[in-house]
Amino acid sequence: MQLNNPVQMNDWEIKKFLAVVLAIQLAMLGAIGLDAIGFQIPILRPFIGFIYLTFVPGILILRVLKLHKLGSIETLLYTVGLSLATLMFTGFFVNMTYPFFGISRPISLVPLVITISVIVLILCILSYVRDKDFDDPSFIDVGEVLSPPVLFLCLIPFMAVIGTYLVNFHHNNILLMLMIVVIAFVALLIGFDKFIPVKLYPLAILVMAISLIYHDTLISMYLNKYDVIGEYYFSKLVVIVSKWDWTMSSNNNAMLSTTMFAPMFHHISNLDLTWVFKIIYPLILSLVPLGLYSIFKKRTDEKIAFLSSFFFISLNPFYSVIPSLGKQLVAELFFVLLLMLILNVNIKINAMKKSFLMIIFGTSLIVSHYGTSYLVMVSFIFVLFFLYLTENQTVKGLWKRFYFTFKKEELNIANSLNTKNKNISLNFVLLFISFALMWYMYISSSSIFEDIVHIGDHIANTIFMDFLNPETSRGLYAITGVSPSLLYAVYKVFHLIIQFLIGVGLLKLLLRHKETKFEREYVGFSLYWFIICLFAIAVSYFAVMNQSRLYHLSLIFLAPLSILGSISIFEVIAKFFKVSWTNKSIKRSVNMLAIFFIIYFLFNTGFIFEIAKDHPSSISLSQESSKKYGDSEDVASVAMNMIPEQDVISARWLSMKAKKDEIIYATVGNNEGKHALVYNMIQPQKIYDLAGTTKNMRGGNYTYLSCLNIVEEIGLGFNPKLGCPTFFNMTDVYPFLVDTDKIYTNGGSEILWSP
Repeated sequence: MQLNNPVQMNDWEIKKFLAVVLAIQLAMLGAIGLDAIGFQIPILRPFIGFIYLTFVPGILILRVLKLHKLGSIETLLYTVGLSLATLMFTGFFVNMTYPFFGISRPISLVPLVITISVIVLILCILSYVRDKDFDDPSFIDVGEVLSPPVLFLCLIPFMAVIGTYLVNFHHNNILLMLMIVVIAFVALLIGFDKFIPVKLYPLAILVMAISLIYHDTLISMYLNKYDVIGEYYFSKLVVIVSKWDWTMSSNNNAMLSTTMFAPMFHHISNLDLTWVFKIIYPLILSLVPLGLYSIFKKRTDEKIAFLSSFFFISLNPFYSVIPSLGKQLVAELFFVLLLMLILNVNIKINAMKKSFLMIIFGTSLIVSHYGTSYLVMVSFIFVLFFLYLTENQTVKGLWKRFYFTFKKEELNIANSLNTKNKNISLNFVLLFISFALMWYMYISSSSIFEDIVHIGDHIANTIFMDFLNPETSRGLYAITGVSPSLLYAVYKVFHLIIQFLIGVGLLKLLLRHKETKFEREYVGFSLYWFIICLFAIAVSYFAVMNQSRLYHLSLIFLAPLSILGSISIFEVIAKFFKVSWTNKSIKRSVNMLAIFFIIYFLFNTGFIFEIAKDHPSSISLSQESSKKYGDSEDVASVAMNMIPEQDVISARWLSMKAKKDEIIYATVGNNEGKHALVYNMIQPQKIYDLAGTTKNMRGGNYTYLSCLNIVEEIGLGFNPKLGCPTFFNMTDVYPFLVDTDKIYTNGGSEILWSP
């Protein structure tokens, strides 16, 4: 039995297509109406709202553009990307224009529902007028959907959801541990061509990605860490006042990916903002490795593309750091969509449609995340310069003269990279730069632009003084720091081997480019991100967005180079021992690398450290064992990456009692100590640092002590040179608190008053 493929609805017959779209529209209005009369059906409105907001606008735009037969992966990603872009810019338009017509609360339910419904109706009319004759649907086989491999893969996300429930309410990590073993087993099966057919590789990547993300984000009933707390704060402000104040100075406030999308999704789907960030944003992130699989597959083969994508998702930043950075994960999706247009030449998308999509995705990236946008902007400039050099006759001549002793086919990088087709244009790059500078200079009182100028000035002033200084470079500190145990030393060796393989792969790409399917744009991007990683290690304060996040971004290009490098090394070894090198040899080397990646994955997730009880510090697996077998830093690492319920309750009490002019002291660290307070809408600027070096505390204010401070007696400090938190014993600050009165306690967190 076959059914029309719902992902590729844009290929359906127009009447059936519009009937489904309008049915979703009516279902959305009906769910809102039922809630309005007090008849609430759990999950119904959020489920319909998710489909309506993330799928309907985008699939309609694809139909208006007459884009068909793109395949399930590209159709899904373009649909979600166009939907997100539509929502963000619609929210921006509504926020900026509706007040002129007397609508003082533009970002509220009624204006948003009416506006989006009108947009959907207009797109329906345009799609019918422009594309009513197309009718060539793709089909899915029900038997394949219900096959054992598909059902087996679809069980993994349920293991993540139920496993986090067991951790949250029963302190039992057994199901999450089993989930990690199952994911490793799936990678092993695919690595050795067993059980999972090739056509299910994309599904495997998708379910593995969302399962790994959810096994982290669903820990606790609250938001836990990193920038997501600040993103929640400004999104909540928009929800409270039903309007976005674009003049408020804050980097978080300038990003439509959180200040527009999250409040709009909250209003229309009636899903609490906390769960928008914990459930919806991770689903968006899970599409990134799916897009990478599509990009990698066109340049390698299905198995190497899978292993490259698996390597990308297996690193800790993907599922532990980036999901708590809503603005960056949305920007990454738009970046991958741009790359699909730049690198994946598709004859079904003509030059005009491609330019339109690139402008949409490029501007959407800019309003999603400032850090990613600046790095991407520089990468475009770098790649254009790289393309110019590979076409320049003088450069070609110098290259030939320098390597005149080598064989021509092995050395002529300029010739091997020289092709007439250029997939990235100067006009697009100039447009991208112009829009980025305009947005960052005029939104949020230029806070982002000023920060970038300050960072550049700091790097310029310290580049020679602190070059390759582990005391000021987070990247170099991570490499040269002393490992706490033998297992962690082995883990570091795995990291270094991966970097070596990537370096070899890049060298292979540069010197033997003709032997690969990678185009020169990809080579230029890879070289750029490799240099960025080197700078993050060598240059003080360069890794402004944390070296792990930079490394994560670089793997968008460098992930397959690790496999390319390993194959090259195996080939050299085979030739050294005069062993024939055949396709079977390549297959065996890929199998060995699959095993290597699986072991590396088990290290990254904290699985091995949890089994060995060796400094366990995963918030998903090691909440209990870190207290029994870890040291104070392990305990603090777990505690500062999640907000205990006692901290939330005490901060909520304080938010209701504290007056506007009263400040609050807390052990801040690198803002981790502010999380519970900011989560309860206490202004960040009211929170002062309470550290072991604190000497003068103003009277008439509060001191907030978290569970980490009271139960574990650990305080959070800050290393300004490395930009990372430090830990100290709370006995260091007790002398400064002798004149305070305890006015609140809940058995974990305490609040003191300084008269």
